[in-house]
Amino acid sequence: MRFANPGWLWLLVLIPLPWLFERLRSRIAWPSFGAFPARRRTGWVWLRALPAVLRGLALGSLAVALARPQTVGGVTRIAGKGVAIVVALDQSSSMKTIDFPADRGTRLMSRLDAAKATFTHFVQGRADDLIGLVAFANYPDLGCPPTPDHAFLIDLVDSLRPALPGDDGTNIGDAMALSLDALLVADPKKKVLVLMTDGNNEPAVPDPLDPEQAALLARDLGVTVHTIAIGHRGGVVQGVEPDTRLPVMAEVTGPNLPLLERLAELTGGRSFVAADVDTLAKVFDAINNLERSPIRGQILTRYDELYAYCAGTALALLVLDLLLSLGRLRRLP
Repeated sequence: MRFANPGWLWLLVLIPLPWLFERLRSRIAWPSFGAFPARRRTGWVWLRALPAVLRGLALGSLAVALARPQTVGGVTRIAGKGVAIVVALDQSSSMKTIDFPADRGTRLMSRLDAAKATFTHFVQGRADDLIGLVAFANYPDLGCPPTPDHAFLIDLVDSLRPALPGDDGTNIGDAMALSLDALLVADPKKKVLVLMTDGNNEPAVPDPLDPEQAALLARDLGVTVHTIAIGHRGGVVQGVEPDTRLPVMAEVTGPNLPLLERLAELTGGRSFVAADVDTLAKVFDAINNLERSPIRGQILTRYDELYAYCAGTALALLVLDLLLSLGRLRRLP
């Protein structure tokens, strides 16, 4: 517990005053009853100082109420907004390929599920930053602009599914452009784009933006681009058929590593390759260490006021004093 205005606690020195006034007040001398036999004193006689004690306690309660006692009602964390990060996540049909070793190779999971799980862990470790998401296949979609509401972002990531056949493709250039547009309106000065894809740039749309042109635009805007190549480099790999969950040997097209390296190089970022869950987690740890927030988050403490209880106690004591003074403990001048 704490006091918002502790200076009022000096009034606690007034607690003895009612008792002192009672002791020092003028009294009328009555004829002596000394010749009469002594009688045992009743309980009311012993309580004759009680009204003065109640008034003193009421003064003390009022002093504590004025000092505003408080208890901690909760803590609110305010994001520092040191870094704005947008993750452009490939959700093309190739991302549903189940060839990503997990649990130290004891089971396989799809590339998209592995990316979603690792991205969620990354978001949970960046409490002070604004993080957004662009999911893309043939067309990019801004799922969430950079936001401090990480709970909403994690729910959104969990709901991502591979693209439908009509939207299948890998449009890296337009995905980067949409990500840059989302970063431009973010408050933090430091801005980062993380591109995650398992394929080559193969859009099926008219006039797509060239990825290298998007990287040059990012460089001019002061945005750092880190790229993550997900999956094997290509060829025949052991996986699981998505519908039947049966083991298969499948031929996959790997990510365009030279292109991803070039995109990162143009903006001063780094290019990574991850073919299993453990490596992908290490990649995000490396990015986490590279892009640290320069501004610490603020902690706001919410306090619950208790002065009403103290004021109520003082009122109750005064009422009790009044009732006793009008009854058996009434004193004549």
